[in-house]
Amino acid sequence: MNKLQLYIVLLGGYNKGDLLESHNLFIDVGTNIESLKTQMKNSWPAATHLDAYMVLNHVDGYDIVIKEGNPLVETGKSFPMLVIGNIGYYKEGEFTEFHKLIPFVLSGEKDSIVGKLKRDPEFAEGQHLDESTRSHLDDKHVVTAFDVDDVINVQKNISGYVIELVPSKEKIENILKLGYQFTDLRKM
Repeated sequence: MNKLQLYIVLLGGYNKGDLLESHNLFIDVGTNIESLKTQMKNSWPAATHLDAYMVLNHVDGYDIVIKEGNPLVETGKSFPMLVIGNIGYYKEGEFTEFHKLIPFVLSGEKDSIVGKLKRDPEFAEGQHLDESTRSHLDDKHVVTAFDVDDVINVQKNISGYVIELVPSKEKIENILKLGYQFTDLRKM
C-alpha cells in the first residue's frame, strides 16, 4: 500500500485572452503526483502543466500525518492549523512582481502571521521598501494587521482526509520538485 501524502502544486496555464502564463495553487492528498492529474485539471481548466510541486511532510516542528475521513465540523478555528501564505514582493530594478508560497503552522489565535513570514529572507528584505513596493500578502496593501483568512487554510481545501499535525520527534524532509512537468494536462 502506498502512503498518503500531502501535495502542494503550482499549476501553470493560459486562460483565454491571456498574454502571460497564469498560475494557480492545487492542494490535495494522493499516493503519488500521477494519481492527482485528473483532479489538477478539474480544479483549474486553464492548467496545462506543473511548474513545481511539494510533498509536505514537516512544517514548523510538526510532522504531517494524513488519515482518511472528514475533519470535525467546529464552530471556531482549529489549532494547530497548517496554512500557506502567498507573498508578493519586488526587487529593485526588476520589472515584475515575484511570488512565493510559504507553508507554516499557526499554533493558536494569537500566533503572529507576520512573525512567521518575517523568517523568509525575501519577505523580510521587502519590508524595508516603500509602502507601494513592500512585500505583502496578495490583496493586502500593507502587512500590519490581518487575520488567518488572508492565508490558505490547507484542511479547508482537502476533502475526504484529515490533516493531523503531530509534534516532531525527528524532522521528516519535504520533497520539492521544480520545473515544467505534465505537458499533457491540456489533453485531458
